[in-house]
Amino acid sequence: MNNEYCVMFAGQSVQETGMGKELWKNPAARNILQRLTASLGTDLEHITTEMGEEELAKTFHAQRCIHACHVANWSAYKAAHPETIPNGVVGHSMGIVAALVAAEAMTVEDSGTFIHARAQSFADVCARFDAAQGLAAVAADFLGDWTEKINAFPGVSLALHNTIGRGTIGGKLADLEAFAAKVEAEGWPLRLKLLKVEGPYHTKAFAPARAALAEALGKVELKAPKVPVFMGTSGKREEDPARIRELLVAQADSPELHFDAVWAAYDHGCRNFLEVAYKPQPVTWLGDQLQNEDGALMPGVHALAVRTAEL
Repeated sequence: MNNEYCVMFAGQSVQETGMGKELWKNPAARNILQRLTASLGTDLEHITTEMGEEELAKTFHAQRCIHACHVANWSAYKAAHPETIPNGVVGHSMGIVAALVAAEAMTVEDSGTFIHARAQSFADVCARFDAAQGLAAVAADFLGDWTEKINAFPGVSLALHNTIGRGTIGGKLADLEAFAAKVEAEGWPLRLKLLKVEGPYHTKAFAPARAALAEALGKVELKAPKVPVFMGTSGKREEDPARIRELLVAQADSPELHFDAVWAAYDHGCRNFLEVAYKPQPVTWLGDQLQNEDGALMPGVHALAVRTAEL
């Protein structure tokens, strides 16, 4: 049996109250909690086990919670399945930091230092908005056919391209609502839904976070990954530590090309994809990503979703 997997990590939005409660009973995961508490905060166990949904949805809490659970789930899985060999990693948005840990390019402790700075800088940007801003999920048969129209609309831009037909757009809420009205008036085959988030991540609104991210990266060590890393900021395989640093900074206000990153992994030869999480997400998108011209899943692709409860 093939034990090689391209390991996937989700981005912000997968946080749920209590997602770490069962996880911390696992000795390997508990060790990660202890190693991350110094950097991510003494409230880390509380936010991953008890914090309510409304508070947990805040950027500063959500990113810390998700990252701790990402690294812990992967550590617990590796302890139970030492025969598993990563042959690539893909991180969706903030999930790239956990992916870098899995690729042994960043230590657990350094990842916590960077995620804390990322979460704080993103929260600071949100707090300074002079008008309500956010994201809207957008769906179409082929989202790529609509990218130009989305980016051409005043105040709106594509923030994340996740699958063939799905992504998110960002901007001020007034501009998002105006775009929704335009879609309806023109009869465009697009479906939109406003998301409950604090800001339009991966758009130019988050350019002010760059300085804090660069400063934080100056305090951590980043090594050459031991397995291929596929980054959504570029949509490509990245292996140079200096280049990865640049992309981690640019990620703040650059569109997340997750769809391209997954295809880059496939083109590299990755066929088996694995996600270990409270509720796996990106691994479930493969059927709407790696399609042939007939809309069927590309040959040889297999997805393994492992829930925390199964560890």
